[in-house]
Amino acid sequence: MRHTLSITVKLDLDFRWARIDVHGCLTQGSCRALVPIVDRCFRILQKPDVVIDLSGAQHIEDEGVNTLRGLGIVGPTSHPVLRERTGTCSLVIPDDLPECPSLRTNPRAHGSHRFVA
Repeated sequence: MRHTLSITVKLDLDFRWARIDVHGCLTQGSCRALVPIVDRCFRILQKPDVVIDLSGAQHIEDEGVNTLRGLGIVGPTSHPVLRERTGTCSLVIPDDLPECPSLRTNPRAHGSHRFVA
């Protein structure tokens, strides 16, 4: 199973805030792709206020969220220092982390199908 991460970045026209909407699978490996994007937002924004919204993600691993927290991207009141740039970066995390769709088992309603010649 290959996990893919898709994001959309929305910037305020006055460069006050950015919102990063995450779709796809947030895993321990894929979450590191967010760091340079957050860093870029911190460089662009005058007083960085960045929100990473995971509520649209199809799959979220605990390890991915923990890695983001370990990188300095934690709750709504944090002020991480990313490459000597300070600002506010927060996470929006759903209450129940969705598991990967490939791990869900959907038994067929009609039982197994066989090819009959």
